[in-house]
Amino acid sequence: MSGIKPLAAPADVIYIYDGSFDGFLSCVFESVYSGELPFAILREEDAPLTLIDVRAILTDSVKAERVRASIPSKISGRAMELVTTVFCSCLEKKELKILEFLLQGYREGGKLCFKLGDAVVATLLDAEKHLLREAHLLKGFVRFADVGGALVAAITPKNYILPFIAEHFVLRYDNEQFMIFDKTNKTALVYQNGKAEILRIDYVTFPEISENEARYQALWKQFYNTIAIEGRENPRCRMTHMPKRYWENMLEVSDLLHPARER
Repeated sequence: MSGIKPLAAPADVIYIYDGSFDGFLSCVFESVYSGELPFAILREEDAPLTLIDVRAILTDSVKAERVRASIPSKISGRAMELVTTVFCSCLEKKELKILEFLLQGYREGGKLCFKLGDAVVATLLDAEKHLLREAHLLKGFVRFADVGGALVAAITPKNYILPFIAEHFVLRYDNEQFMIFDKTNKTALVYQNGKAEILRIDYVTFPEISENEARYQALWKQFYNTIAIEGRENPRCRMTHMPKRYWENMLEVSDLLHPARER
């Protein structure tokens, strides 16, 4: 982008946008060309009741594309990768922190990404690491059930990780039809007829599993319990490798969250 002002002055204004990545890039465009650093950048559904000026930033594909093109050209390709990943993270105030990174990057160029001790850079790197680690874990923690000939699963991640695990499951189950529903972000990865897409879905009610599927689930739980060595049981170690917040969607350990159900 041309016409970038050297510094963005703090302003008592809150940007409100539609939650999309293009919407966020439109907010970046507004900040750069107005020369102001907003107090906050929030999604429409999070708009607060406040005495601070609230400005709705409409998504503009042309402006968004100019910002998108400017990041690798004026900063670096690594900066673009970091921005797109952190935008999917659960980092608190991520929009404002990404904006601060970009404004600093426009001034300093690609060398900014190598300043690991910089507070702005370090915050984004930590968020990226957290997201990628969670995506790695969920490649192994997703538990499918066969419902009507299709595989279905539910997950409750902290980050929006579906774009980062989609290729893994498409390659692994390319001859199947499947859906992974992200309860946290109300989205679903749907794969059918050789095509994968991520859809916005507020709620999913899965049909009852068949008797055949129920038998397989019982066998899986029995296998998990059978291979355990009682004398070497180490709950703390298990929670290190299999964090407890994922258990509700993992058949073999979900009952441990509600022991009374076993009676």
